[in-house]
Amino acid sequence: MPESLKKSDGATSQVAADNHHRFREALETGHALYTERAKRNDKFYAGEQWDKADKERLEREGRPALTLNLILSTVNAMIGEQLDRKVDAHFTPLDTGTEATAFALNKIARVILNENNYDDIEENVFSDGLIGGRGYFDVRMSFLKNIQGKVCISMEDPIDVIIDGEAKEMDPKTWNEVFISRWMTPDEIGATYGWDKVEKVQVMAQDTGSGHDDNFDFGDRTFGGDSPATRDNSARTQLNRVRVVERQFFKVAEQWFFVDPITGALRAVPYGADKESREAFAQQYGFEVIKRKGRRVRMVVSCDDVLLKDDWSIYRSFTIVPFFPYFRRGNPFSAVDNLIDPQNLLNKTSSQELHIVNTTANSGWVIQEDSLVDMDAEDLEERGAETGLVLQYKRGYEAPEKITPNSIPTGIDRISQKAASTIREISSVNASMLGTARADQSGRAQEAATMRGQVQVSVVLSNLKRCRRTVLEKILELVQDFYTETRYFNIIGDDIMMAQGSNEQVGVNVPQDDGNILNDITVGDYGTEVGYRPSGGSLADKEMDEAIRLREMGVAIPDHVIVQYSRLTKRMELAKFLKDSQGFGEQSEEQAALEELQMEHQIGMLQKELEKADADIELARASALEKQMNAESLEDFNKADIETQKLEVQRALKEKELSLRIALAARGHQNANTMNVQRLQTSVAMKSMDMAIADKKEKPPQPKSKDK
Repeated sequence: MPESLKKSDGATSQVAADNHHRFREALETGHALYTERAKRNDKFYAGEQWDKADKERLEREGRPALTLNLILSTVNAMIGEQLDRKVDAHFTPLDTGTEATAFALNKIARVILNENNYDDIEENVFSDGLIGGRGYFDVRMSFLKNIQGKVCISMEDPIDVIIDGEAKEMDPKTWNEVFISRWMTPDEIGATYGWDKVEKVQVMAQDTGSGHDDNFDFGDRTFGGDSPATRDNSARTQLNRVRVVERQFFKVAEQWFFVDPITGALRAVPYGADKESREAFAQQYGFEVIKRKGRRVRMVVSCDDVLLKDDWSIYRSFTIVPFFPYFRRGNPFSAVDNLIDPQNLLNKTSSQELHIVNTTANSGWVIQEDSLVDMDAEDLEERGAETGLVLQYKRGYEAPEKITPNSIPTGIDRISQKAASTIREISSVNASMLGTARADQSGRAQEAATMRGQVQVSVVLSNLKRCRRTVLEKILELVQDFYTETRYFNIIGDDIMMAQGSNEQVGVNVPQDDGNILNDITVGDYGTEVGYRPSGGSLADKEMDEAIRLREMGVAIPDHVIVQYSRLTKRMELAKFLKDSQGFGEQSEEQAALEELQMEHQIGMLQKELEKADADIELARASALEKQMNAESLEDFNKADIETQKLEVQRALKEKELSLRIALAARGHQNANTMNVQRLQTSVAMKSMDMAIADKKEKPPQPKSKDK
């Protein structure tokens, strides 16, 4: 029974109040400053860059308020770098992992990422980080569409996530706590935490004296409008949504661990495993089970003073995975933060330039009173700057004279240019990366400039890679803890070499007839490697260019492989035709039987050749031994011995030559009879061993002495 059900109503209310107090304290301290900065950055990215009071004053004075939004193009260029580098996930086996299981994990990770539309979610999280300084994934199990559970990846609004104020590192494993604030409907609360909690929430919402009116939303819903916390809830009619606060924090407590007696590695027993299941698991894999103190994740969920959940988390770590584009000693900041002042300078100087040009065009006139014929002074004031204006003045009066305008201040035009260049310098996004380089600039120079800009942007991409690695580690944790039963995954079009519409089925935790388990992902240590792969169809283009380049260098890449990398609609059919016609495809039974007969004939001929060579060498060896026995002097004995050694060397070379010829013959046939080849090579090796043993047993006779 969960501990939350054992608490009394007073105790649960106190836990909820304490949870709400901690959330308020974290919200009103450091997070409030971040919220203001994030909202300001969002407005600058969207083009709302003028202070409302300043813009109204300029409009009253008839002065322009221009917005030249270079932040938009700069941030979009950096987002484009992320879009061109899709995640390429790989798991590598460590001490207790296996290559086969790592390969299966790679397939599972791709299925999970595709099912959750990870590329789209990552784009939004990356944009949140670039603009506001913080982006968050939420990775946890979902049991809505699968009773066994599936890994669910979603994004969280950075405004609604409050991390530990004492955090000094990006890794959430080093944090003490994290808050997640969500707006949920009463129906969502009932379906998730129990319908008995809904009544308590509704009673709390009607209490006008609670002082927590910003936790409840009674207003009309609007898309893109004010948040529920900023609406006027004085007219309480129908409760639309309520603020639910989820707090995840580490707490030291005793828990069970699996221990590998060989490596000493520790792994916490998954939450909810009873005594029988953990002992059976430990016995199956040869683990020991111990109980010791460790850091466990506790999860408390409350709505105002109503406690919705208070229990140990089913996860080993926080569900939140952060992305910070820039991070320095617990201080994350965005790419937009340092572009605010240059953007303001650009807007103001550009507006001032336009104002000067406008005032120069209509600098004013000097006229004698009542001297104009067809207009008065007010008309001239309005139309004095028109092109082709004709003025008629009365005879005997002085001619109207245009006032010489003040000259444009020297250098004011260079200030706006300097502001624009400053934005490029700070963001490291140059004109080549934006595609706006000079027309007279060479292609090599543009490519070099693009590479230099990408090197500076690589700081952001490196932090993105770190975030991706944390996401994969979280996926591995959930898969090992919750994907404990036999499951099958269909991979559709996972590889470029697969035909369109084809699929591959990968099974995990599959029992075998011999008692082993195929692709057992519940055990083993695996590392995560994160790489980049091009987005869209550019992957096939680059693969084809690389294959053609290797072929030009002399690598014997078959034609059907080149066609598989092409963009043809029916490339797989054409590749199969080329593969079969050029002898790389599967043979028919008749062709295979003919190849086998040819192979057996060729191996038989080589065997006869080897037997003949053995007979010749044995005859020569016997003659040499006879010469040794009949040697009458030491010199004759040595000559016979040298002749014997030469014959042995010749025999070894002949055996090596014939073995090589057999191997080459086998390689020349696609369906070679490998068993006969191995049997023949084994026969050659055994004969060599027998000859060596016979040589050791035979002792050369002593040469006859003439004196005796």
